[in-house]
Amino acid sequence: MALPKPVPVSLFFTCLADAFFPRVAFATAAVLERFGAEVRVPLSQTCCGQPAFNSGNRKEARKMARKFLSAFAGDEFIVTPSGSCAAMVKNEYPALFRDEPGTLSLAVQAGERIYELSQFLVEVLGVTDPKSSFRGKVTYHDSCHLRRGLGVSEAPRKLLRAIPGVKLVEMEESDRCCGFGGVFSIKYPQISCRMVDDKIERILATGAPIVTSGDIGCLMNIGGTIARCGYPVRAIHLAEILAGDFEVPA
Repeated sequence: MALPKPVPVSLFFTCLADAFFPRVAFATAAVLERFGAEVRVPLSQTCCGQPAFNSGNRKEARKMARKFLSAFAGDEFIVTPSGSCAAMVKNEYPALFRDEPGTLSLAVQAGERIYELSQFLVEVLGVTDPKSSFRGKVTYHDSCHLRRGLGVSEAPRKLLRAIPGVKLVEMEESDRCCGFGGVFSIKYPQISCRMVDDKIERILATGAPIVTSGDIGCLMNIGGTIARCGYPVRAIHLAEILAGDFEVPA
């Protein structure tokens, strides 16, 4: 399929990026623009509804999902630096609106248009060279929703391996959950803490000073424990590594 030039993209920057990690949103936009995307940022966007959905509050989840569908109405690709949010839209929106034919059609269309960043770069734009100046030894954590929900595991690795200054070192059980799981870490904090401790043991065993992933939630969970314990590792989102040196707009 021939893509229009420039490629129209709507950026869904997610709640966590908006509230805690705006650099990830800026990095995502910078990478997309580097490869010919015309990035639109709908200012009416809020949460995709995943926290409510995972808590069993379908009524609130549908409310948030309708707002998402309204904010991202159109024909553009929807790209997000979150495998978790992309999986929510693609996999769960159809179930939320199965009894509402009109909205179900919009939900299915949105699911066909939404991509996690690395997935979009590799599968849609065909990027083979991220053109990043980032340097360092890196290990990669497979977030549950990106790997299992979207089936994406090779795209981020392909991009990391293509950066001349990056050495990718695989950790054992890279696809084992870090213990975040959104509301799981709130409901079951003791289990969550044990899970993230196990994850960090595997990260440290690689000798890499940087761990990256395609989900902010995972990195917030892993990075929080790293900071509290003083481990010599930094948790950096994949979008920031792909962006390399870039300036955050004032």
